[in-house]
Amino acid sequence: MTDTNPFFVMPGSALMDLREELEIIEDDKAKDTLTRYGYRAGVGLIRSLGVEATSLDQLRQMLPQIWSETGLSRMMMKDVEENEITLALEESIEASKGRKCDFTRGYLSGIVSSLLKRRYEASETQCLAEGAQRCVFHLRPTEEKQQEPRPAMSTEVKKHDLEKGYSYLIESEDPYSGFDIFVDYVSHGTKGMWIAREYPEKLKKRFDIGYCPFIWLSYERDIKYAREPTNIPLIYAEVKNFLDSSEGGIVLVSGLEYLVSQSTFIKVLKFLQLLNENVAVKDALLLLPISPQALASREVKMLERELRVYSQKPP
Repeated sequence: MTDTNPFFVMPGSALMDLREELEIIEDDKAKDTLTRYGYRAGVGLIRSLGVEATSLDQLRQMLPQIWSETGLSRMMMKDVEENEITLALEESIEASKGRKCDFTRGYLSGIVSSLLKRRYEASETQCLAEGAQRCVFHLRPTEEKQQEPRPAMSTEVKKHDLEKGYSYLIESEDPYSGFDIFVDYVSHGTKGMWIAREYPEKLKKRFDIGYCPFIWLSYERDIKYAREPTNIPLIYAEVKNFLDSSEGGIVLVSGLEYLVSQSTFIKVLKFLQLLNENVAVKDALLLLPISPQALASREVKMLERELRVYSQKPP
């Protein structure tokens, strides 16, 4: 018996109803939420089908067939190149209601990324909603095919042995607490992702982290790995994508106090609760260093109830 997640077909009217409610709640951010949701739906679809495109020619054959089952529109493949895929969609359900194809854009990205095992982002350059004859999309890879090499495997004995499937609260006034555990796991072959308030390039040099996906909590818009600390749904979506693709991985969230200062503790707590659930399902690890002096005692107690408190062993 295969271990697959069930899926269902959503009527076009339900998708538009969802969009309208998101626009009421989130206003301009609704389109970003739909795109992220579409991406995760596309990834989930391909994971459920259990298929892969081992070449661009195979993608050209497979993608229209898969897309025809979604019912969102009719697809015409145009150019399929290593660094750009161009396609057109006719009779788009989203565009027929006067909106750009934000869910569709994310769905395409998720499907193509999963088929080719390489992250692609889609941009819509023409849309029926803006008077064009059809919706035209360009998909481009967001990362080099040959990623930065991973560090050499450590020959030293692993120093830490945390039980998998749990999240650990590390209470310390050391701003770099948690990094030693994270680097220990990554250097012994565990896939890792980290989030930090401090500039990542400095941290990479300080701890010799090597290649790991990371997020910088910053309002700097011109740096591709920066994420606004108020955009917690986006941060959650990226960490969840990592956990989904890295069974048994490890995530370090450094800078929780900054997230709280830029949002609310309740929103951040919900973010951590959702991550904690994902960590349990994926048999992963989450490290959460905090400064107890920077949070209210009641907030610290709530975190202690949600997560395991990490006890540093004496040397």
